[in-house]
Amino acid sequence: MMDRKIEEGNSKDFNEVSEDKAASDLIKVKVIGVGGAGNNTVDRLKLDNLGGVNLAAVNTDGQVLASSPISEKLMIGKPITRGLGAGGEIKIGREAAEADRDSIKKVVIGADLIFLIAGLGGGTGSGSTPIVAETAVEAGAVVIAFVTLPFTLEGSRRHRQAEDSLVSLRKICHAVIPLPNDILLQQADEDATVLEAFSLADEWITKGIQSICSMLFETGLINIDFSSLKKVFESRGGKTLFGMGKGSGDDFVGGAVNDLMLCPLLHTPEFSKRADNLIVNLSGGTDLTMAKVNEILTIVADKFGSKESTLIGATIDENLSASLSICVLGTTDIEGRGRYRPSKSLASVKNRRSEAKNPELETEARLKPVHRSKLIRKNNSVKREQEEFDFCRDEEQRGYFETTDPNIYDDEDLDVPTYLRRGIRIVL
Repeated sequence: MMDRKIEEGNSKDFNEVSEDKAASDLIKVKVIGVGGAGNNTVDRLKLDNLGGVNLAAVNTDGQVLASSPISEKLMIGKPITRGLGAGGEIKIGREAAEADRDSIKKVVIGADLIFLIAGLGGGTGSGSTPIVAETAVEAGAVVIAFVTLPFTLEGSRRHRQAEDSLVSLRKICHAVIPLPNDILLQQADEDATVLEAFSLADEWITKGIQSICSMLFETGLINIDFSSLKKVFESRGGKTLFGMGKGSGDDFVGGAVNDLMLCPLLHTPEFSKRADNLIVNLSGGTDLTMAKVNEILTIVADKFGSKESTLIGATIDENLSASLSICVLGTTDIEGRGRYRPSKSLASVKNRRSEAKNPELETEARLKPVHRSKLIRKNNSVKREQEEFDFCRDEEQRGYFETTDPNIYDDEDLDVPTYLRRGIRIVL
């Protein structure tokens, strides 16, 4: 357990080391905004005096960086963009970051926990953020990304770029928390200004960062050490689960739990419904007892995971009374997925097919790994009485597509039915 405390204040407070505590004994946390949306969020975090973390801004647009109050700023890809931005081109954003990997490394080096903030859909946010994330992971940091997704009205191109970047980030980062702008806008009042609507995303991000940091640094009822936090994020590639709830009054526990269950971020396709590894952080007053903590843990674990894979932290604020905040962050274990792998050529895919001598093994090799929690639930469930529909599984019987080349995307044959690629069992 940790007994570390980070005082409120600016980033300098975090780097000040007392005489009896070595600098290496502190966990260094950094928040990096990438691209225009990411820079705007980090700027607001600076103005809100978010304590205990260092802030940095990375962009291809020199004008945006010049207006930022952040002290640590990095312009990337200047020979490519001339400091004028990526123009919405994901390729340019990626090239800009690749050209300045060494400079990015200087920004991320030394940090133990890095929060990346970006808006996906544009050139710099979509193209550069995966490179920044990869550099940070290679430097040994735990990387958690908060990314906003485009409004529906922004068009298919931005949505496609956002989705491509999101897939890349999930393979690299330890956790990716997507925040759909459409969902956030629904939470705003009808007469809310544009700035007020966008500030909702900043509010979610700020609360998420503060909640995770409080578990590590604030002395409380239950503390979590950094090694335990790292273990939760060992697996990468799957969807995350992220939500928050707050309650007050006589039944502040029930109110907080109900508010958590209604959290809009838990009801979007971008988030996992259950988690193999779950972090639950509670923040309340002196009336938050261990009995209440156990009650909350039971409810949340039953809903989103299991007690065996749940890490819980609880901090006490003596100024609070009959009030409770809950934050949950979960990750999924999906075998066979991880960091970037070179895409296999079409020829190699055909060779793999011709070398498969056992049809059953061939089919098994094509099926994508099944989410571990689904396997557990299936093993624990009562045997189904229905019969399975036995589809023909010979992938060489391609019908009208027999004379065409396979449609390969991201090392998958899209001509193979989805239920086969995802390992779904069809029950009558």
